[in-house]
Amino acid sequence: MGKLLQKIKIRPASLEDLPKLEYIEKSSFSNPYPLSLLKTLVTLNFGEFLVAVLNGNIVGYVSSIFENFSSATIVSIAVHPKYRRKHVGDALLKILLEKLKSKGFVEVKLEVRKSNIAARRLYEKFGFKYSGRIPEYYEDGEDAIIMKLKLA
Repeated sequence: MGKLLQKIKIRPASLEDLPKLEYIEKSSFSNPYPLSLLKTLVTLNFGEFLVAVLNGNIVGYVSSIFENFSSATIVSIAVHPKYRRKHVGDALLKILLEKLKSKGFVEVKLEVRKSNIAARRLYEKFGFKYSGRIPEYYEDGEDAIIMKLKLA
C-alpha cells in the first residue's frame, strides 16, 4: 500500500485526459456525468480538477467548484475499478483539500449517496461532518447526505 501511494502522482487534469476520465466516470456511477460536463469541469477557471497518475495511467480523479471566495464543493471523486481500496481516493482528497486551504477556502461541502458507506467513511476520516440530507436527490430516489468540512 505505502509503495503504491508513493508512486502516485497528482496533477491537474487536461483535455487529453477526457477519454480516461469518461471511462472511470462510467465505471463508477450508475448515472455518470456526460463527457460534455467532464470537459466543462476540466476547463473551468473556478474549480480544481485533479487526476491521480500511476505508471503513466490515470487511476482516479477529483473535481471541485468554487462556490464563492471561501466555500468550495466537491463535485465528484472516482477511482478506476482496478485501483479501488488502495488509498487513491485518500491521495486525491488530501491534495485537493491542501490546494483549497492554500487558496484561502474555509469550507468544503459535498453530497454523497446515503448508501455509499465507503465514501462516507473516507470523508469522515478527513473530518467531514454530517450537515443534512436531500430527499430523493438521485435519479433512483435515494437520498443524498450533505457533508461539510471546516478548513480553517
